[in-house]
Amino acid sequence: MRWLIIGGILALVVTVYALVDLTVTDDRRIRRLNRVLWVVLIVVLPVIGPVGWLAWGKGPRSQARPYAPDDDPSFSRSSDVTDEEADRRIAELEAQLAALDAEDFQGAPEAPRTASPEPERDDADQPLSQPQQPAPKPSPKPKPTRSKDDPKDAEGDADGQGHRAPGDGGDAARA
Repeated sequence: MRWLIIGGILALVVTVYALVDLTVTDDRRIRRLNRVLWVVLIVVLPVIGPVGWLAWGKGPRSQARPYAPDDDPSFSRSSDVTDEEADRRIAELEAQLAALDAEDFQGAPEAPRTASPEPERDDADQPLSQPQQPAPKPSPKPKPTRSKDDPKDAEGDADGQGHRAPGDGGDAARA
């Protein structure tokens, strides 16, 4: 009697396991019958159905997972282009691009690009970015003209260029 109870529990566990495995298995891995017929077979034949599903109904993983082209070894072998031909094609394309660049530079000079008057806006009607305006170039400060005869300017001027000498009461870092 005890073996019958243990056998019934094992049959129930294997049946539940087979049903769960069938529901999570990809359709490309199911062999011989469709999913509905496997469910009926597993439920109606509690020992033979689950063993049949686990032994013959589920295909190997390699059938379920297709290769991406860069993972498929046959894809890389199927290329009819040799290295020499690829190098020749690249050289032709580079020559064409160089010719196009030469045409662009031989024509009239390009008009300076101007920023769009209104910036692009997002869904909330907020500007995405502020138009960038070129920064003004700082103009050099003109040197003050001094007369060499002016005693007021000459007393703090050590080198005749308007610089102070260190130790004359000014900041040494500015000297």
